[in-house]
Amino acid sequence: MMNPISFSPTYGLFALLLYLISLLALSFYRSRSATLSDYYIGSRSSTWWLITLGMISDSVSGVTFVSVPGAVFSQEYSYFQIVLGYFMGYLIITQLLIPLYYERNLISIYSYLGDRFGVFAQKSASVLFIASRTFGSAARLYISVMILHECLLASLGLSPILSFTLSMGMIVLYTYKGGIKSLVWTEAYQSIILLASISFLVWVLWHQIPDPISVILKPKVFFTDPLKPNYFLKALLGGMFITSSMNGLDQNIMQMNLSCKSVSEAKKNMFTLAFVMVAVNFIFLALGALAKEYYSLQALPLPQLPEGGVAYDQTLPKIALESLGRLPAMMFIVGLSAATFSSAGTILPAIASSIEIDLLPARLKDRIPVRLLHALSALLILILIIGIYEVHARSLIDLVLRCAGYTYGPLIGLFGLGIFTRVKLRHERVPLLCVSAISITALFDWNSARLFHGYKLGAELIAINAILFLILALSLGRQKSKDASAFEANLKS
Repeated sequence: MMNPISFSPTYGLFALLLYLISLLALSFYRSRSATLSDYYIGSRSSTWWLITLGMISDSVSGVTFVSVPGAVFSQEYSYFQIVLGYFMGYLIITQLLIPLYYERNLISIYSYLGDRFGVFAQKSASVLFIASRTFGSAARLYISVMILHECLLASLGLSPILSFTLSMGMIVLYTYKGGIKSLVWTEAYQSIILLASISFLVWVLWHQIPDPISVILKPKVFFTDPLKPNYFLKALLGGMFITSSMNGLDQNIMQMNLSCKSVSEAKKNMFTLAFVMVAVNFIFLALGALAKEYYSLQALPLPQLPEGGVAYDQTLPKIALESLGRLPAMMFIVGLSAATFSSAGTILPAIASSIEIDLLPARLKDRIPVRLLHALSALLILILIIGIYEVHARSLIDLVLRCAGYTYGPLIGLFGLGIFTRVKLRHERVPLLCVSAISITALFDWNSARLFHGYKLGAELIAINAILFLILALSLGRQKSKDASAFEANLKS
């Protein structure tokens, strides 16, 4: 559990309430007469630059809002190495994956794997996506809502679990009917709120520090010790694979892209986003550098965890809510809320769509409404948040990235085989291949320092997982030629 943060809640509650009312009003307005096609892919009528704007807040979660500036205190700008890898990943998505999805007119991107390999490959990919995204969303929501709870909602006498429940209820409320149609607009609105918030905080700290430019340029960016997890080549490679998978092979992000009017607009969206996200992440890092200098100039003690050690995730919230004044505190609350609700909001239609299209048997597709799956997905995420709270999880940004390394590796392997080779797989073996690759990766991860003379796995974990899956698939999962001919005949029929 995080340390209590002292802040007079009246103005913060007012700002939060105003933000939530405006968000709901926009959502209800945009979701009028929404159809199922609107829910799934916005009837392919969304404006590309509006999606680009919305994807900023979707990519910047509440965890990023507090953890990336906090990480500068202990890791300088090492995270920017991963960000540069993200940039390369976005370019891969633009040139390789988006044309593939539009050419096949997909709603669920995992339908491609079903056509290419078979139904078990499609279902395995969907399960990996749902597992990773539900946990990732729960972890992101946990840390954000805990901050909102301790500085605002606890003053109303609410328990943390009730705060989690109310937050998830709010997310369901503004995403339930319109799906992607309304989310395109609400995400863009929340991105504007988020960018205004971090820009204002940078501006406030800028005027508190004698030489802010030198402070921003001072932290080290590239780390060259190959035995450390933050080695720059590992970070670049890991960032590229993380974005290629967590965006390009992720139903959540691609569902927004597939709502564009054409493949050319979808490519413009992703190409523009590549540059925008480099700039946005650098602003977060600069905010962390300014905050670190502010602590030093004011001789402020760093926030501590109850069990010992520095609570780096609390460094920015502490000064925003206690030291910088009323307006910065209100802007922090609203910005954190925008990042929190945005990153969680888009996941619900994506999970519901994937369950209905990829996992449900044909006889149940017409009996179970997608919006019921939407609500059940929210309930699952809420249960996971409560579980994280009960075990008192600490810093979560590394945990979220590590989870992606385990779950998205097999997805990279599956899509790689499908796109770059003509190999046919025994699709009924794909679930076992995925579990085996993840298990072997975990063994390498837990024992890397002992096995490889002090070398510790970092962001490259996802690449190792993908390679292991490819080795297993090509050695144990390949169809024999006679089986492949029968499979192709079945596809044609």
